[in-house]
Amino acid sequence: MSFEFVLPLSHKDLLQSRGTNQYVVEEVYPARQVPDRVYGCKTALRTEGPSMILDHFDGFYSLLRHFNEVKQETKEDAWELLLKAQQQLTTKLSSLLDDPEGQANAKQHLNTLKMVSYLLCQTAEAFEADACKPSTDTTVRGGRGRTKSKKTAAGWDWEAEKERFLQGMFHLLQLEVWRLWDPPIVEEEFVNLVSCCCYKLLENPLVGRNAGTKEALFSLLGLLIKRYNHTLGASLKIIQLLQHFEHLVSPMAQGVQTIVAQFGAKNIVSEIMRELGSLDPYDLARDNSGTRSYAAFLVELSEKIPSLMLPSISLLLCHLDGESYTMRNGVLGVLGEIVIQVLSKDGLDKKAKNTRDQLLDKLEDHIHDINAFSRSRVLQVWLHLCREKAIPLPRQRSVMSLTLGRLQDKSSIVRKNAVQLLSEFLTSNPFAAKLPVNELEATLEKEEEKLKAMMPDEPLDISGDVHGKTEEMWQAMEPELTTIVMEHLEEDAEDDEEEDCQEIPEDATVESINSTIRELLDKSQHRQALRLLRSARSSWPDYKLFIEPTPVFSPLDGEEEDEDEAQVTQAQLLATLKAVYLGEKQQEPQDSDSEEVLNLQDVNKLTGKAAEGDGVESVVNELTKQQVLVKYLQDCVTFAAQIQQAVPILCELLSSKINSDVLEAIEFFVRAHEFGVMSALEGIRRMMVLVWSKEQGVKDAVVAAYKRLYLNPQGGTQRSRSLTIVKSLMNLTFGARLGELTSLEELLGEFMKSDDVPAQAIQILWEHFTKKHSNTTEEESKAALVILGMTAGADMSIVRSNIDLLVSEGLGERGQRDFILARDTCLALLKTVKAGKPKVLDGEEPFRFPADHQIFTRLSTILITGVSDLEKVHWLPLAEQAVNTIYRLAEHPDTVCGDIVKKLAAAIIKAGQSDEVTQGGEDGETQPEQEGESSASTSCPAGVLSRFLAFSGHVALAQLVHLDVMVSGEMKRRHNIQDKEKEKKDPKDAAKGSVSGEQASIEDEMGLGGAAVEDAEAEYIRKICESELVTGHNLLSAIRPLLVMVCSNPVKYNEPGLRAASSLALAKFMLVSSDFCEAHLQLLFTILEKAPQPVIRANLIIALGDLTFRFPNLIEPWTPNLYARLRDSSSHVRKNTLMVLTHLILNDMVKVKGQISEMASCIVDPEERIAALAKLFFFELSKKGNAIYNVMPDMISRLSDPENGMDQEQFKLIMRYVFAFIQKDRQAESLVEKLCHRFRATRTDRQPQDLAFCLNLLNMSEKCIRRLQENFACFADKLHDTEVYSSFSSILSKAKKFAKPEMKVIVDDFEQKLNECHTKGVDDEAVVEKASKASAAARARANGGRSAARKKNGKRRGRGKSSLDSDEEDEDEDTVATPAPSRRPGQTPRQTTVGKTQGNNKKGRRVRAVTFSSDEDDSDDDFFVADKGQAGSKESSLDSTEEEEDMSDSENRDPNRQTPQEHGKMKRLHNTKEKTKTPLSSQRRGQVRPT
Repeated sequence: MSFEFVLPLSHKDLLQSRGTNQYVVEEVYPARQVPDRVYGCKTALRTEGPSMILDHFDGFYSLLRHFNEVKQETKEDAWELLLKAQQQLTTKLSSLLDDPEGQANAKQHLNTLKMVSYLLCQTAEAFEADACKPSTDTTVRGGRGRTKSKKTAAGWDWEAEKERFLQGMFHLLQLEVWRLWDPPIVEEEFVNLVSCCCYKLLENPLVGRNAGTKEALFSLLGLLIKRYNHTLGASLKIIQLLQHFEHLVSPMAQGVQTIVAQFGAKNIVSEIMRELGSLDPYDLARDNSGTRSYAAFLVELSEKIPSLMLPSISLLLCHLDGESYTMRNGVLGVLGEIVIQVLSKDGLDKKAKNTRDQLLDKLEDHIHDINAFSRSRVLQVWLHLCREKAIPLPRQRSVMSLTLGRLQDKSSIVRKNAVQLLSEFLTSNPFAAKLPVNELEATLEKEEEKLKAMMPDEPLDISGDVHGKTEEMWQAMEPELTTIVMEHLEEDAEDDEEEDCQEIPEDATVESINSTIRELLDKSQHRQALRLLRSARSSWPDYKLFIEPTPVFSPLDGEEEDEDEAQVTQAQLLATLKAVYLGEKQQEPQDSDSEEVLNLQDVNKLTGKAAEGDGVESVVNELTKQQVLVKYLQDCVTFAAQIQQAVPILCELLSSKINSDVLEAIEFFVRAHEFGVMSALEGIRRMMVLVWSKEQGVKDAVVAAYKRLYLNPQGGTQRSRSLTIVKSLMNLTFGARLGELTSLEELLGEFMKSDDVPAQAIQILWEHFTKKHSNTTEEESKAALVILGMTAGADMSIVRSNIDLLVSEGLGERGQRDFILARDTCLALLKTVKAGKPKVLDGEEPFRFPADHQIFTRLSTILITGVSDLEKVHWLPLAEQAVNTIYRLAEHPDTVCGDIVKKLAAAIIKAGQSDEVTQGGEDGETQPEQEGESSASTSCPAGVLSRFLAFSGHVALAQLVHLDVMVSGEMKRRHNIQDKEKEKKDPKDAAKGSVSGEQASIEDEMGLGGAAVEDAEAEYIRKICESELVTGHNLLSAIRPLLVMVCSNPVKYNEPGLRAASSLALAKFMLVSSDFCEAHLQLLFTILEKAPQPVIRANLIIALGDLTFRFPNLIEPWTPNLYARLRDSSSHVRKNTLMVLTHLILNDMVKVKGQISEMASCIVDPEERIAALAKLFFFELSKKGNAIYNVMPDMISRLSDPENGMDQEQFKLIMRYVFAFIQKDRQAESLVEKLCHRFRATRTDRQPQDLAFCLNLLNMSEKCIRRLQENFACFADKLHDTEVYSSFSSILSKAKKFAKPEMKVIVDDFEQKLNECHTKGVDDEAVVEKASKASAAARARANGGRSAARKKNGKRRGRGKSSLDSDEEDEDEDTVATPAPSRRPGQTPRQTTVGKTQGNNKKGRRVRAVTFSSDEDDSDDDFFVADKGQAGSKESSLDSTEEEEDMSDSENRDPNRQTPQEHGKMKRLHNTKEKTKTPLSSQRRGQVRPT
């Protein structure tokens, strides 16, 4: 054969010759001739065999050049011919290569092999490229493309053909084809031809779907790697493919596993890891997509062949310090898989254990990784290790300690994985199924005492420290000792070693030498100790501690790193010195995963006895077992203590806003409770409130958790399981707070809806309540009653069917003895009716009992007989629930309660029968009450009187609710029934109905229809409440004078319980009638401010919240007095005040004014709960339009006022939080201008600093910068202050970051003016200060003693101080609070004269400090008056652009300007308020002087 076929790099290379005898394509046939050429090859193949390709190559080459133009049938025929030629060539070469004589035509066969392989690979690539197009064609051509694809797939399956091609190439290359080359080495171009075709096929995303094709492809690649030296090329190509094709992660990992398993090409793994390890960390950080593929590939590969990755793992460790967290995550996953599958087996040698420990150290280090995703990933790896039980026991403690720290990580995904790991530690712990710390500690103490008794002469020591030396002592001396050992070895290299040795006495023993070495080390005589050690090693070479340990090498040390011999010797000497110093009992170092068990030889040394004979050996074995037991208990207690340490942190996670935190914490507490962790009960109780969560997932998790804990007992009969359920539910009520009981009721309601509470459990609850169940305690009986009441909330038939039983037990003799039981019985009875307002449209008749029912008679008996028994402190809670029960269930509740009130009054009279009875009253009905008043004033116990007043107050409130809700609802229900009956009237009345219908329509138009009737009824009910209940001539109004007298005489009636009950009863009376409320508001606020008991103030602030909802206009002038309680000394009062004001403001019952600054000051309250509530208030307020924006200037003014007492740091903290809610650019622009104008009105150095700080908090836009520049004159004179200047400099530095080129000119100009004013201001200030000092000194010399006298007189005259706070408390006990109504602009502020000389002597007058205030709020003065022309123009421009938002700028106008309408209003308002501000005079005999 005269030519040689050279594999081209591209198709065009075959068109021109580049060497001697090189094959060149003579002619490229046009596309229309290609089918004929292909058809001609069929005959040639049959006659000539595969060698026909030598003569017909041009035809196939033309097919490749016109592949997209040739019909599909022609391409299929050509492909089939090439495959047949490949098969025949394989058969032919298999016989020729084995026969040496058959290689005569090797060049011809080689050309045939190259041509067939070239055409097959190129055609396969063309078909593959065409197969990837249908998705694009389908998009372009619509349905036709899909139809063509289906038809082609039905006639010719490329996936099957591809598999045939790969298998054919595999069989062909399995032959010893290298013999065809001379020399017998396959050229690299041929290998690249086949491999590139394989890699091209791998680029198809569907490559992983056909298992046969994928296996054939990787088998072919494995053959190339194994036989054709393609290892390096394959590793590079694999890395390249992974970088660009994410779908290849899993197929490539499986392929590498196939290559290693079938062909034994293990070096491909190390080459891939070497290439990945050499990647640039910066490139990995930039290309996150490719890095993600690398990491996933490594992890998946480690799951399949971890043992092959271990020797080269050091190549990847460099990425643990790289910038790419994705690559770090991948390497950490690889380390975890290697530890689990390779290094966690039994019987590991020392080298393997050392390697494992180093890998685990790496994993521990990255628990504190800088990236949250890496911290999360490493916790997931530890979780996998824990589940596979691959964590050595001694390491578990340190890992748990690190995990506890991650429970408070700032990233939620880290916290989630930390909780999961902690839960898994608990589940798979090797210690015990129950972990109660108290019991474990008691057992440990007992066993330690037992061990101490067995070893009376030795201290209890299990850690191996028998000489009293600690690891800390060794670590302290180790650095210096290391230096001395190094110097000693260097000296040995120069001098003779024997000169340095120290002689050892003949009678010396190893123990004495070791003791001497320890003494020398303690005395810091390290060189002498080292010499003695070396001499001892030469004298006792076989002694265990003196044997030089062979260094342990690890794959982590690298393949090319060899330690220096001197370093090895140094490490050996240090290790031997440490062993001698710490006294490691002459034994081999224990493995890190083995328990510290003392062997027989150690026990003998500890006890000082030789194990001679069976008896001694038995004693030693018992001692060893006891030591092992103590060590086990120590580990167990440590583990349980760590779990208990996590409980408080996880309790905080239950209140997290992140659902994953809450869900994982719930799962942990469930597991901890199952393992007997006692402190987990706190978390179980705290997660009960999550049943109210708005997140359905959290609510479902809580319900499922309690169902798993309390409703799914295992084993036993149905009754025993029901009994277990009852016991568990009753335990939840013991010690539960009100909120927990309410949440438990909701939980039980969910259980009842899903029928999870068995009926037998309800029956057992009744048995416990009635004490028919054996050994039932009183607490369990009451708990059963509470649970029955809760379940009745979902199914009221539970109580309705057992009312007689409930009354006989709960309100019988037991109820008379135990008021708590009677109260709970009332609560259960209330569940017989639906809670809330009755539904009018249902038409259901209300469920009520006759007034003489035993429920009410028994309640009356219990209340009357128990009112004088002051030892039973639960009378008041019982009385409140009794009143609620009577008004909800009785036919005539007012009659029942009226009888009880009379009988209680008679009991009070009976208590004072020995005293003189006072006559009087308007009618006979009021006489008993007046007698009670007289007796109470003389000898009635305060506790009895307080109960009577509290009961009366609650009756008044219940009567109000009864009339307003129940009676009104019943009247509406009856009207509704009447209307329905009219609609169903007979047809005979149709004619009358038409006439009446016309009449009704006329009445409706005149307002006399059904709505008017309902309004008239409502007005009638309101009139009864206003003028008859507490202010008319009835029972409650007779009690009113007594109540007012008690509240008005705090000196006479000073018992705290009486004061609390009477003040709360007064508030309830005031809720009934607006007239009574208006008359006694002053008294109520006086009690609120002057009451020394915090509980009274806390109760009244809640009552005032209710009064505000009922009579908002009456309470509005007293709003400042409500805000004043935010500065109360009691945290309880402050919290209640904050919650009440939050409720009122968010429900638009109190107008948001300047006093909201008091709410803002709560953000820095010492109590964390109050601070959190204040932040929550502003968060909710920010959702109400422009509420925060409108009050922001005034809030800044009030808080920055020095007289307010707010520290500047606290002010900044508040402003940082509040300014975060200013998000709109228009709001920021307006605030910039308002704050700039306020600079002119500042009078102290701090106020400009605060204003500048607030400006710095705003998100400055370009318009804001322009506003600052326009108002530069407002703050130019304040720039001498360093803090003001620094704030404006910070504003400019932030403005430069977003400024556009044209804006930069303005910013630079502004900065230049800023610097000039600051420099000039500082210089002027220094000159003024110097001049003032000089003038002061001159005046002092000129005036002499006269100046001092004048100063002294002025000081004496100016001692008085004006009180500027209207709600400031007065020291006089009898002073009564007055409201502080809001003052309009123009109203003259009141001046308080303090001293006689204050108004006459101008020099002695104190200059009042300036305060910031809003025009619309109650304050003393508004000093923030900007220049009229400038302010007016600015405000007019603002108003024209901000009409859509409610942005009031009234604080910037002149307060002295007043319209005639305002003047008239202010005059009338002033006269009215002067009348309402008359204080109560001193009281005589408990009577109130009318105002």
